[in-house]
Amino acid sequence: MADSNKAEEKPPNPEETIPPPPLEAEMPTFFHIGGWAKQCLVSGYEFGAWHFDCSTGAGDNIGLYSFGAGRPEFKDVSGGVGIREKVGIFNMSQGWQSGGILGTLGLRSPLVDGVANAMLRGIYDIQGEDGAKIELYSGYEHSPVKFDMIIPILNVPRLMGYVLLQLAENYLLAYRTVYNFDDSAFEKHALCAGFNNDKTELSLKFEDFKDWRVSIFQRIGERWAVALKADIYSEDDMEIAIGGQYEVHENALLKMKVRYDGFLGLAYQVHLSENIAIRYHAGLNVSDPIKGDHKIGLSWLLRC
Repeated sequence: MADSNKAEEKPPNPEETIPPPPLEAEMPTFFHIGGWAKQCLVSGYEFGAWHFDCSTGAGDNIGLYSFGAGRPEFKDVSGGVGIREKVGIFNMSQGWQSGGILGTLGLRSPLVDGVANAMLRGIYDIQGEDGAKIELYSGYEHSPVKFDMIIPILNVPRLMGYVLLQLAENYLLAYRTVYNFDDSAFEKHALCAGFNNDKTELSLKFEDFKDWRVSIFQRIGERWAVALKADIYSEDDMEIAIGGQYEVHENALLKMKVRYDGFLGLAYQVHLSENIAIRYHAGLNVSDPIKGDHKIGLSWLLRC
């Protein structure tokens, strides 16, 4: 369980964000493009030695949750508890985490034939020098266009914007930008296009007007699928991951991937019931199976 994958020790990479499926009558987001490939090649491999999520409902509009994670070093343990509540068009949450205190206040409401949403998000970082951080998530969607913006308010240097165009049922175009006020410069541009017809998923991203990235997901029959994520042209070293998945039965999935650096990963995820899911994963460096990096982990997801 060495440091073969440093993802556990860093903030989540927004390029690898895996959002839940859009709600009924809700448009997808920028991060849904290439989502199936990320589910195959990213989801389930990123946990440390152990991870659990537990959520429960306390009435129709109140939810309680807790989570915990342990990483290779015993001292590197994190977790938290929180509460979510819905009152009319408003959604509120309050969380107490090992790294700080998190609170949100949001709303989602029809507006001029579309849907508007806004969420004020505040974090008090116990260990950080900045203390409190506040930002505003805002957006509006009116098919075929969806617009989102993350606006810094206090101790947050970045302004982020997302625009998505759903040309047809199977086609998406999107643009993402990030502006850093501390550096007075744009630090991210990304144009992307996606296609999905329930069997084949294709995505192409053009980042910072210089790097091309592609992902492919293809179902083969009822149980098999293969996937690829790659930098097809980049100023940095090429990164590529290929893999596949096999549906053991309707509630279990076996996955395997190989990364550009020689790391081989295996993942098995099973739903014991509608509310209980378990993920096992293991990996090693094929170039040096004995002395190279190793990884093993377990994840539980509980809902009640």
